[in-house]
Amino acid sequence: MYGMRLAQAACAVLALSASSFAGDAGSAAASFLKFSPGPRGTGMGEAYTSVAEDAYSVYWNPAGLGSVAQTEVAATYNASFEDVSHQYLAAAYPLRYGSTLGLSLSRLSVAPFQGYDAQGLKTGNITSSDLAVGVSYGRVLVKDEIERPVLNVGAGIKLISEKLDSVSANTGAVDLGAIYYIRPNNYWMKKAQAQEFRVAAVLKNIGPGLKFDKRSSPLPMSATLGGSWHSHPGGSASLVISLDQTISSDEKYYAALGAEYLAFQVIAFRAGYRSGQDMGSGLRVGVGFLLSFVNIDYSMSPFGELGVMHKLGLSMRLGNGAAKDGNKRSAVGKLMAPKENIEQLDKYANDYLALARKDIDNRRYVSASDNVRRAFNLEPKLKEGEWGERGGRLDAVVDGLRLRDIPARGVILAKTTEQSGTAAEAIYAYLEGHDLKALLLGHAALGADQRGDAMFEELLNLISDLVKIHVRRDEILPRLVLIKEKLRKAAKNFYIQQYDAAAKECEEVAVLDDKNPLAFQRLGSAYFMMGDKEKAKKAYLKVLELDPSDQVTKQFVKAQGW
Repeated sequence: MYGMRLAQAACAVLALSASSFAGDAGSAAASFLKFSPGPRGTGMGEAYTSVAEDAYSVYWNPAGLGSVAQTEVAATYNASFEDVSHQYLAAAYPLRYGSTLGLSLSRLSVAPFQGYDAQGLKTGNITSSDLAVGVSYGRVLVKDEIERPVLNVGAGIKLISEKLDSVSANTGAVDLGAIYYIRPNNYWMKKAQAQEFRVAAVLKNIGPGLKFDKRSSPLPMSATLGGSWHSHPGGSASLVISLDQTISSDEKYYAALGAEYLAFQVIAFRAGYRSGQDMGSGLRVGVGFLLSFVNIDYSMSPFGELGVMHKLGLSMRLGNGAAKDGNKRSAVGKLMAPKENIEQLDKYANDYLALARKDIDNRRYVSASDNVRRAFNLEPKLKEGEWGERGGRLDAVVDGLRLRDIPARGVILAKTTEQSGTAAEAIYAYLEGHDLKALLLGHAALGADQRGDAMFEELLNLISDLVKIHVRRDEILPRLVLIKEKLRKAAKNFYIQQYDAAAKECEEVAVLDDKNPLAFQRLGSAYFMMGDKEKAKKAYLKVLELDPSDQVTKQFVKAQGW
């Protein structure tokens, strides 16, 4: 319903603008502003107003910047007709996800050509160039229950300059845009395909004309209403179909229709059609390659006798971005969602965390990591709680041990051997934030069988790196042997009156085995000799809790009046 109202409003804007935009073809100045920069948008027939969610949004629709998740830089080279070339550079920088700043630079140049004076005599070569520099901002105004964008708005301002030999003209212009997202309510149902509809509106090049000498020419102002359908027809493939309708002061009305099919999330095939083209058929085709952090795009547009326009573009994503988990969730914007949807999400999110806890208990760490991410996907605020840090630690273990890449390691950890069991305890201690215990158990896990799988040594080194405590090579021993060794060191240190070192050894034994009465007895003695009677009292009382039959300790406690 809200989307219909937005669409009706956009149509009204177009209708109101039609009378002021209507003009003769070629009557506007700064025609280079109509050169679409992105090969992806061009390959889709220039029907990109509602699709744009990248650095090129600065040109197509500044509202699309609100959905940019990470810093992006894009550049296009347009080999136009004859000796005309067009270069475009854009950048998008998310201040946080849902609030993004964009910058752009567009330059069109013509190779020097012969000039003539009023008498028709040659005067030498003349140069001509156009330049536009702009800054834009896009923001999410409304978001849904899982903080995805619902309504984006954006605006941009640009400075425009045209130069012909020694004469130049300058002006400024403004772009305004909006995008509304429509999604199925029951998006969490497995049988429902991930579908999304978008409606967008944009006004471009609103501003005073360019004035050469005493003659002024208007800018190519335009108003566009666009819509698109985004879906995943199967597997990792995705399909986008889009339609734009534009009223322009220079070209009156034209429509653009385009489609993109992305296969295996790697290669994209694009095709489209743009009406109102005097030369050529209006067809557009393109292809794109989506690599880990770089997209390479190409488009081709035939213009009849003028030839073919080729565009080559490069987009580079920098850093982890504002959406670090890969899920786009807006940090700004007003929440708009039915109460029952939010309550349902909370239920599903907690269910996933319960599954994650069960996975951890059963040593299924990769599955646990996936379930934590699903929970965060449904309810991002859970990251602020205890599962936020636990989830980060879990990912560190999964990635550090390469459990996703080497499934056999998960099988080894699930075994019922002493080594696997101790390793699982070490991982659990680390997940719960018990860093020292995790490190000590990591030593014990490797010590259980130093000739075992190399993963256990990797686990010890990984925990050491994560908790910032060095590995102690002399303590790589089986758990029980390690405890005895530490108790021996404690007795030796106590004998030579190094009570602090004795206490440290006993404290670590208590970490490894919190039911060891001898460890607490020697710990109490060390504290007592150090003059810390309060800690000594707690240690001795712990001894009696574990072994009520210890008469020596009982008499000592009684003598101290404890």
